[in-house]
Amino acid sequence: EGRLRVATNYDRLRRPWHDKPAVRWVDVRGKTVRPGSGSAINEAEAHAVVAEIERLVRQGYVGSIGVVSPFRAQATRIRDLVNGHDGLAARIPDLDFLADTVHKFQGDERDVMIFSPVVSSGANDGALGFLRSTPNLFNVAITRARAALIVVGDRSAALNCGVEYLSRFASYAGNLE
Repeated sequence: EGRLRVATNYDRLRRPWHDKPAVRWVDVRGKTVRPGSGSAINEAEAHAVVAEIERLVRQGYVGSIGVVSPFRAQATRIRDLVNGHDGLAARIPDLDFLADTVHKFQGDERDVMIFSPVVSSGANDGALGFLRSTPNLFNVAITRARAALIVVGDRSAALNCGVEYLSRFASYAGNLE
């Protein structure tokens, strides 16, 4: 009948914060490079994602955490950094942690999702073309969060990358601050 009923029980959400918007953009400059596998990776962004996970763990967050990226090399790098981090490796099983590509998250969700778009200086036409041709993957990526979505990436590059949906989302996230 043209109506939507929200069935979410907000009191049961495992929010990492209660005084900020549920969508937050952590602005990180970096450089996108293309490893031999044909994917894309941004080392500075990967380290910033791990810093966000560490911040959540330090503050005692008990909900589940996921990291999603459109690029396999980035998801793998983040997972390796987390697994090699002395302060995080032991806590990760308690957090129902998963870092992977969008395909792995279809039909799945986490309380907090961290999105790593890998768009920054050095992003080539191949990576941007892949993003332009797969807007459905972005939709999946940003809708897997139950309570909070943290985007870790170069906001200026996202605004100006020529990938319309990413530019619009970067603008939207900037207006929430």
